[in-house]
Amino acid sequence: MPGDYARAHAEALELLRGRPDMRDLVVRSMVPGWVATRYLWSMEASGAVMLLAGVLSWLANPGPWFLHAVDLLLLVLGGATLVRVWHEIGHRRAEAMRLREHGPDECDTLLDSGVVFHARPWWRRLLGLLFDLAVVALPVVVAVRAWSVGDAGQKLFAVLAVGCVLLGSALMVHAARTGWQWRRAFLWEFDLDLPPVREEWQVLLR
Repeated sequence: MPGDYARAHAEALELLRGRPDMRDLVVRSMVPGWVATRYLWSMEASGAVMLLAGVLSWLANPGPWFLHAVDLLLLVLGGATLVRVWHEIGHRRAEAMRLREHGPDECDTLLDSGVVFHARPWWRRLLGLLFDLAVVALPVVVAVRAWSVGDAGQKLFAVLAVGCVLLGSALMVHAARTGWQWRRAFLWEFDLDLPPVREEWQVLLR
């Protein structure tokens, strides 16, 4: 069974890598405008809220100087999220163009079923978890510091910064859970049917 899975996974990856590159062939009139907006609002909002959290943290931060690294972290995270939105829009348009021109393939069926082709190794998942915890915990450290030595304005900004971080994190989780649904909506709008998966690839669906 492990050998069958590895073989099927390798074959599916080969098909995935052999897809035509449509990034420079996108015709806007063939791609509905909602592709660049639907199921993206939570990621966009997360980036904006994290930028706001960085500004609020900077206003709340009473120092010492190294604590301002927290402000910078939140600003960079918010900016990187908005850049990711821009890349996602380009990827979606290219994928939509491929689906219109060539139709869905078996990898689309696998993706729609939740198959993960590029799973991160355990150490990257661990680092990601630690980073997520740091994003939530470090603004709390700033808030505690502000409540200890800051004035009333800094205390207020600190609470608002922590609230923005929590909201931005929740929005990113929502984006991860719903962002893939644009593909299903696109297939439904253009009446494109997912092909069945070949017998030897059924092991990937179990």
